[in-house]
Amino acid sequence: TFTESTWAVVPANESVQKLMKTYVEYPPRKLQSETYAGPITLTQYQRFKYVRDALAKDGFNLSLPSGN
Repeated sequence: TFTESTWAVVPANESVQKLMKTYVEYPPRKLQSETYAGPITLTQYQRFKYVRDALAKDGFNLSLPSGN
């Protein structure tokens, strides 16, 4: 019957409410995995070029991927 199947909603609501409070206290951080972020933009390329040049000045060589 309907009353027999709805008694578990109250404990579930309390659990979800506690869980959602933790997201406010400790918000999720950005993903740190190797996911595809889409094609590189000119702005990103220029930023990476600046970083590559700065590292090269310090003797660190960072090559671009060949795409193969």
